[in-house]
Amino acid sequence: MEDYQVEASRAVEPRFYWAPTPPQMTARNYQFAGVEYITARKHGLIGDAPGVGKTAQCIMVGNAIEAKRTLVVCPASLRLNWEKEIWQWSTTPNVTTYPIAKASDGVSMEANYVIISYDLLRNVAIFNAIMDLRWDHLILDEAHALKDPKGNKRTRLICAPDCLPSVVGRITMASGTILPNQPIECYNAVRLLDWEAINCASLDSFREFYYDVGGGMIRGPVLEQGDNGPYWVNKLHYSDTVRNVPRNEADLQFRLRKHVMVRRLKEDVLHELPRKQYHPFPLALTSEIRAALKHPGWGQVEKLYEMDATDFDDQSIIDGEVSTARRLLGEAKVESVCKYIIELLEEGVEKVVVSAHHKTVLAVAREKLEPYGLSYMDGSTPVARRQAAVDKFQKDPTCRVILGQMQVIGEGHTLTAAQDVVAIEPSWVPSHLEQFADRCHRYGQKGDYVLCHLPIVPNSLDERIVARAVEKITTIHKALDAR
Repeated sequence: MEDYQVEASRAVEPRFYWAPTPPQMTARNYQFAGVEYITARKHGLIGDAPGVGKTAQCIMVGNAIEAKRTLVVCPASLRLNWEKEIWQWSTTPNVTTYPIAKASDGVSMEANYVIISYDLLRNVAIFNAIMDLRWDHLILDEAHALKDPKGNKRTRLICAPDCLPSVVGRITMASGTILPNQPIECYNAVRLLDWEAINCASLDSFREFYYDVGGGMIRGPVLEQGDNGPYWVNKLHYSDTVRNVPRNEADLQFRLRKHVMVRRLKEDVLHELPRKQYHPFPLALTSEIRAALKHPGWGQVEKLYEMDATDFDDQSIIDGEVSTARRLLGEAKVESVCKYIIELLEEGVEKVVVSAHHKTVLAVAREKLEPYGLSYMDGSTPVARRQAAVDKFQKDPTCRVILGQMQVIGEGHTLTAAQDVVAIEPSWVPSHLEQFADRCHRYGQKGDYVLCHLPIVPNSLDERIVARAVEKITTIHKALDAR
């Protein structure tokens, strides 16, 4: 018989408790069940699949505990969306919000909700001002931002016991992709929320239990021979002692669900949603693509692929040659992919969400797709203009394309006016692909399909990498959702 707490982590109906909501808003039963699970423990993670309504549940937790002062930490692109959601869902009388856009804004002592980005939290003056206050509730949105197991500065400020946790009463995390690529990436989150859930395991002990030795690429000291004798150099190299083959996924899921994580899938709670599919489509091998694939950086990519490097976007692994190789392939692909998108639009597809990574690729796509009515955003687009671009795409029938960098357009936005998404440069990280597709595959989608189009070069390393990323999406779901 399944453990009661694990069963509660999948509940779509509340058993005893209905959290307060404003009279003008209607929460769904699974959202009440999620809040019931979270408020039954000190800290918790709302791990529902993207598009299920985690933001509202976080605010409803605040309603339930009658929080007077809440700190929301989120990606910069989502600050305005959080403010809008708070106005809609908070039951605090005359609720006040204070989004911090720059360091000179300071920290409000009076606002009920202070909203800040992960990057701005690292500002010394801002962080010290936050530490001078007492917070009833800390909300960490897109909490997979804390995935670095070694703990970068941002992670230490949020997770170290003598930092943010020392001035907050309750912590609620939200992430539909808490395992962006590997089980190790949830370690910081679980340690912060309830370390006893993993028996207070050290990082090394966690890795030893949840990984088999498979061998792989690491950066570390290597003894090399020089003219003056042997010397040590810190470099990327292969080691047969690297633990990188996940195991014991069922145990990890049990511990997460029993102690800290409520997670429901879209098919469990949004029965009207269509199936989401990934559609790799072949590109013709043009002279530009052929030349791009001859770049020496692909030799390094081949090594990473063969060793199954866990995160192709990890800057400690990727060097300049790899980045250049990826950019050149994107530039070689873009015209062919734009022709494909134009064919979709001219054959009756009403709207398309399009992403790329490099600005040189985005510039070409922007020029080619502009005649079809275009909204645009990249990393330099101010937050207010990003939201305006989303609103235009969602509401204006003459705006048929929204184009942006995958990391910008693929996080937190609702783009349900479209059923088709096209990644000109498909991410090599599974969670990035899934989050991108989930901009359309979420509550409010009225179409009968959602299709993520992934352009690949047939019989190439490009094709194999994209295929592996799609395959890993299934592996990640196994760690979180298998019964």
